[in-house]
Amino acid sequence: MDEKRHIVTIVIEDREKAFNPVSELIHQHASYILLRVGYPMRDRNVSVIFLIMEANLDILGSFAGKLGQIESVKVKTMTLKV
Repeated sequence: MDEKRHIVTIVIEDREKAFNPVSELIHQHASYILLRVGYPMRDRNVSVIFLIMEANLDILGSFAGKLGQIESVKVKTMTLKV
């Protein structure tokens, strides 16, 4: 399967509960990540993380699925057509 580039948006609605599991998953998939930008909103206990990844759809789906199973985490993906 061909590797494509994807944008992944992760919203962590409870930083205390979900930040460490999300960070661990991102670390496990670091070889696929081209860019990571995080925006912590400490006053609201929320964080938003944007990733650009280069991976096939199976890896992206597995990664997004694992993130989506973490309580208080929402994830959206979009494949780039470049």
